[in-house]
Amino acid sequence: MKMLYPLCLLLFVPSLVQAQTGSPNSDSSRDNSDVAAEVKALREALLQTQQQVALQQREIETLRERGKVDQDAPVNPVQTTPLASYTAIHTASSPVLLSKDSYTAGYSTSEPATQGQESESPLSFKIGPAVITPGGFVDLENIFRTTNTQNNIATNFAAIPFSNTAQGHLTEFRTTAQYSRFDITVRNKFGANDVTGYCEADFSGNDATNAYQTVNGHTLRLRLCFMDYKRGKWEILGGQTWSWLTPNRNGLGPMPSDLALTYNEDVNIQVGLTFSRAAEFRVAYHPNDHWAFGVGIEDPDQYIGDFVALPSAFASTLGSQFDNGALLGAPNLMPDILTKIAYDNEFGGRHFHWDATGLVTGARATVIPVGGTSFASHSDVGGGGQTAVNYQVFRNLLFLVNAYWSDGGARYLAGDGPQLVIRPNAAGTDITPSMVHAGAGSAGFEWNASRKTTLTVYYGADYFRRTFFVDTTDTTNPGTIIGYGGPGSPNTNNRIIQQPTFDWIQAFWKHPKYGALQFYSQYSYLTRAPWFVAAGSPKNAHLSMVYAGVRYVLPSKVSFDDSK
Repeated sequence: MKMLYPLCLLLFVPSLVQAQTGSPNSDSSRDNSDVAAEVKALREALLQTQQQVALQQREIETLRERGKVDQDAPVNPVQTTPLASYTAIHTASSPVLLSKDSYTAGYSTSEPATQGQESESPLSFKIGPAVITPGGFVDLENIFRTTNTQNNIATNFAAIPFSNTAQGHLTEFRTTAQYSRFDITVRNKFGANDVTGYCEADFSGNDATNAYQTVNGHTLRLRLCFMDYKRGKWEILGGQTWSWLTPNRNGLGPMPSDLALTYNEDVNIQVGLTFSRAAEFRVAYHPNDHWAFGVGIEDPDQYIGDFVALPSAFASTLGSQFDNGALLGAPNLMPDILTKIAYDNEFGGRHFHWDATGLVTGARATVIPVGGTSFASHSDVGGGGQTAVNYQVFRNLLFLVNAYWSDGGARYLAGDGPQLVIRPNAAGTDITPSMVHAGAGSAGFEWNASRKTTLTVYYGADYFRRTFFVDTTDTTNPGTIIGYGGPGSPNTNNRIIQQPTFDWIQAFWKHPKYGALQFYSQYSYLTRAPWFVAAGSPKNAHLSMVYAGVRYVLPSKVSFDDSK
C-alpha cells in the first residue's frame, strides 16, 4: 500500500509537465491562473488518495491483530452429528457426546473447522492424492476385581467365580499397557468416488501363558481393517468391521464414532450390548439426509462354548463341528445375513437417532445315524432383531437404549451363551441342531459436564433361555439331561447376567497439535444367576471391578461425515 503514493506521483507529474511546457499556440485563451487551478486540483486529489491509503493500512493492521487473538484463543470443541447420509444437519455449535472409541471425552483434539469443512490432523500427510492419517493412544491401565476371574482387560461375564470357590475369595490386581491402540486412515477422492481405508490394532491378542512373568510380551491383534466406498447415495464396505448388530449413534456407518460403544474400558464393553467385529461385506443406500438402509453378509460361527452337553453317542463326532471355545474353523452352514435401517433427525433442536437390525443365522451337523452306513446332515436356521435409540435430552446429556431378541444369536452377547444345542431324536439314533433363545437390553446416560469432564451411567442385562432334554442316545445312564440349563447343569449355564456401570473421564490437558492427556475410570458391579443351583450353593455370583488409568491421545482428524 505504501507504493501507491509514489505511483500516483508518477502518473500525475507528466501531466503537470505537459501542461506547463506545452506550445503557447495550443490554446491562446489559457493563462497562468488556469494552470494554478489545475495544479491545486491535482494536489487535492493526491491528498485524498494518501488519506485513503492510510485508512486501508490501519484496517489491515486491525485485521492482523484480530487474527492473532483468534489464533491464541482457546480451541472450542467442534461437535456435529453425521446423518444417515453424509450431510450434517447440526451446526458446529450443537455439541454431541462422542463414544469412547473416539479416544477423547466428548471433544476433538483437532482444530475447529467451519461448517461443511473437515479439520486435518497435524499428523496427516499425502502420498499422491491420498491423505494418510495415523491415530490412536498410549494407555496405562490398572484393574482391580473383588474376585479372581483370571482375566486381563476383557472380563468373562459368564464365568465370574462363586463365593464357594477359592477364586471367589481372592481379589486380583494388574497394571497393563496392552490396551494401547494404533490406527491409520487413508482417504482418497477421485471424481464422484470417495474411498476410505481404515485399520486398527491393539495388543490384546492371544498371549502366551508366561506373558506376565517377565517381559509382558502382549500380542498385536487386528481389531478393524476395511475399505468403505461411497458414490452418490450408495455406500459399499468390505473387510473386518463392527457388526451391524452393534447399535449406532448416527446413521449406519462403520467408524467407531458412528457407534454407541459406551465409554467403558472393559474390552468386552458392557452386558446387554450386542456387538462383534468380523469380516463383512455390505451395501447401503442413503435416499436422503434422514434415512439409510442396507444389507450385508458377515462371517458366522457355530458357537456352543463350554456351555452345552452333547448327546453321548455322537459327542466325539460333534465336538469338532462346533466352536467350543478352543476350536478354530467350525464348518458353518452359511454366512450370517444382516439388514439394517437407520433414521436421524432433529426434534426441538436435539438430535434423535433410531436404528433396527435383522439377523438370519444357521448351523449344520453331520453324523452317521445309529444303524446307518452313510453320513446324514441336519441343519437349523434362526434369526433375531435389534433396535436402538439415542436422543439428546439436553444440550450435553445423551440418553441411549437398545433391545435385542434372537433365536440363535447368543454369540453376539460377548459369547456369554451358546448359539444352539444338539437334540437327539426319540429313538436315540440321530440328532438335529436346535437354536437357543437369547435376549438383551441396555440403557444409559452420557453427560458432558464440561469441556474436560464426561460422566456416564449404564445398566445392561443378558438373558438365555434353557433348552434341555433327556439324552436318548445314552443307554448306559438312562435319563441323563443334556443341552443347556437343565437339572444338574454346570453353573456356567446362566439364566441372567446383569451389570450397572459408572464412568468418569477427565482431560488434564489437550492441544490441537499435540494431542490430549486423560484420566479415566470405570466402576462396574456384576451379577450372574445360573439356571441350576445345587443344594447349599450360592444362588448367584457377583463382583465389583474398577478400571483406572492415564491415556495420551494422539492428535487426530475428526471427520463428522463418516469417522471420528
